[in-house]
Amino acid sequence: MAKFRADHYLIAEFEQISDPKEIGEKVLVALKELPELKDLAIVSKRMEGKSWSEIVGRIDVPAGSKAFWAMIKKDFTEREPYHLFIRFDMNAEGETIDDARSNVKTWVEKNVVPKIEAETSVKTIKVLQPNEVFIPELN
Repeated sequence: MAKFRADHYLIAEFEQISDPKEIGEKVLVALKELPELKDLAIVSKRMEGKSWSEIVGRIDVPAGSKAFWAMIKKDFTEREPYHLFIRFDMNAEGETIDDARSNVKTWVEKNVVPKIEAETSVKTIKVLQPNEVFIPELN
């Protein structure tokens, strides 16, 4: 089978979020349960009066991967309609690129989503391909 770049994103809205770092720590605990995610670390960020947490690391899968990055923030806006945003930069095997993408989506839905749901109060959670991520129009 051929290898394809099959990046995916996970976006989630939480029931309540008062402290991005606290939720970030819960997400980190959930993600550390996955053996494919390595070298995970959380960092608090602040700029222009806004604060958020980031989780960085790498993905170790046989087909190859680049990186793993997550952001947890308090604000849920039209431009950024999520509290949690995760980027999975990874390759996957498949007969076609659609098969490879399907394999990655299934892996995220079966392995990552339940871990996050178990540790946090998720209102909505979605696994998306790059072309499905909301891209706001900039004026």
